[in-house]
Amino acid sequence: MITDRLAFVAADRLYSGVGSLKGFAGTKIARLETADGQGLITYAGAGARADRKPFEVSEWIEGVLRGFNRTLNQSLHEIAAAAEEQGLDKHAPGHTFAYAGFVNGKAHVAVVTSRDQLRMRGKGGRPVNSTGPNRFRVVDFELEPRIHNFGVALGSGAEHMPPSAELEMIGRQARRANTKEAAADRLSAQFVRLNRGISKKEPATVGPEAVCAWTFAQGGGAHFAYDADGRRTNNTGVLPSVARGMPMTQFVDSLMALMETKGAPTDAGWASQEELDQLARSIDNRPRRKF
Repeated sequence: MITDRLAFVAADRLYSGVGSLKGFAGTKIARLETADGQGLITYAGAGARADRKPFEVSEWIEGVLRGFNRTLNQSLHEIAAAAEEQGLDKHAPGHTFAYAGFVNGKAHVAVVTSRDQLRMRGKGGRPVNSTGPNRFRVVDFELEPRIHNFGVALGSGAEHMPPSAELEMIGRQARRANTKEAAADRLSAQFVRLNRGISKKEPATVGPEAVCAWTFAQGGGAHFAYDADGRRTNNTGVLPSVARGMPMTQFVDSLMALMETKGAPTDAGWASQEELDQLARSIDNRPRRKF
């Protein structure tokens, strides 16, 4: 969902139809910082891949985009090409990646999809500019100048999402929040409630656990995970993230390992600039399209 001040993305955590990942709580969201903006990307369908080697698709997105400081449009076309190469659409048709964020300070929604139809919710947007040479194509959405709330519903649970009128009410509640952080909390609470209800109707394909993430038009943001009872979990984990080509998950893991070798921080901090530069150079920036 996109509003004038925040982009909000949420997903359940179940990898349905993947026996080797039974009980695994997927992330299903990645954070993107491109050359022209920042946002979040999620997906539906791609979890049940054509090959038998299991992997976290959000980490696959990070691998696809690392190494190059691309614009959002270039990044989405790179994901489309990689999805074709990975063969995500071979075993069953209809996979979609959805992006919500900000490009040059303006709200932006786009999808990478092999589906023929999309489910849209809310008012203020319409699909335009469907491009791509392969089965997977990039579809941008034209948003009204004063966007209040607009979104795209993905996956098997999409048909159980409430009518647009109820989602518009949820969007209005978020807009009335005193702060953008409170608005994100309200959206999270509403999604977690909806997801638990949908999971009862589609237990084989939609899990009751959820993860919610958001980013603001001015930058920044956060994410939280929720258990099957709708309670926020203490161990939320790290979102796979790419910042202008830098795989931030790798960087943070390496930084934490470095900090564990240190004692108390000095006046200069936990690490010197030379150590940080060396750490950045050690990161594997080579794109990886296939797992």
